[in-house]
Amino acid sequence: MNEINKLTGIYHEVQEGSLCAQHALNNLLQREIFSAISLADIARQLDEQERHVLGHGYGESENMDDTGFFSIQVLQKALEVFEIELIPYASQHLKAQQARDDPQSIQAYICNLREHWLTIRRFGTQYFDLNSISIVPKLISNTYLSLYLTQLQHSGYSIFIVHGNLPPCTADEKLLNNTIDPNYYRSLTDRVNASNKDNNKNSKTSAGSTSSSSFDERDIQRAIKASVELDNSEDKALQKVLAQSLRDAHGIDDSTFVNNHEEDTDALNQRLLDQAIAASLINDTSVTQKDNTSTESIQPPPSPPPPTTTTEPSVEGKIISHEIINC
Repeated sequence: MNEINKLTGIYHEVQEGSLCAQHALNNLLQREIFSAISLADIARQLDEQERHVLGHGYGESENMDDTGFFSIQVLQKALEVFEIELIPYASQHLKAQQARDDPQSIQAYICNLREHWLTIRRFGTQYFDLNSISIVPKLISNTYLSLYLTQLQHSGYSIFIVHGNLPPCTADEKLLNNTIDPNYYRSLTDRVNASNKDNNKNSKTSAGSTSSSSFDERDIQRAIKASVELDNSEDKALQKVLAQSLRDAHGIDDSTFVNNHEEDTDALNQRLLDQAIAASLINDTSVTQKDNTSTESIQPPPSPPPPTTTTEPSVEGKIISHEIINC
């Protein structure tokens, strides 16, 4: 259990193979309910029903493949037992129109791009991206949610509204009356990600020299690299959308905007993204402070008082430093 889990109580499955559909469902429901075996059983049932209706012979499944991918029909069927429906975000369904007008009125979304699935869910009053390729959930500010969904669409994702009552979970209980300070949460995620990178380096250094071990290690590294590249590509595309939104808001023409600045487009987009996120976080922080009478904001713990003894200052300094790194 890492610091993020202790703080939020969020159940977060991390990517195994290509089982992102399984992870997306379990992250949505906040417990380990579905497995690759149970989803494969659902996929085979759907295949049989489709063959019976369409009169097709036996062939490759349309609802799963050997990599662990499952279709939207499998996810919809799996959620029926919880009386939960998945509604296309871009459809003319009344719930879809409501979501487009007010994304924060929806508790959760499931998104798909080719063979990848991810979940976005609200706990308490804050949204988190529960993408299984990330080590920890990403906090999405409420003002940022609409742009986040827009960028997912522009990146090719299909978005589905989760319609129905999700089962109660620990994270909802923890965060119902407590909001997390975005800056504090960012510092925690940076620390957890840095620790994970160090662990990966140590694992790579101590890996065995047998051919089978080397093969497994190479596969793991490829998967990690692919996940990081996907995450980075989404972030870069998101930067462009946010930058364009800011330019549109200020009525700045693209060619004029670029010609009047010595920075290249990527640098401008990054700078504008930083400004947008900073403004979003400032807004969320001010709202949190205003609502302190009814909700308690989770802030970083106060720094411990300085040691009073001076007999062995260098030793105490090392111990304090060690505890900070490993807390």
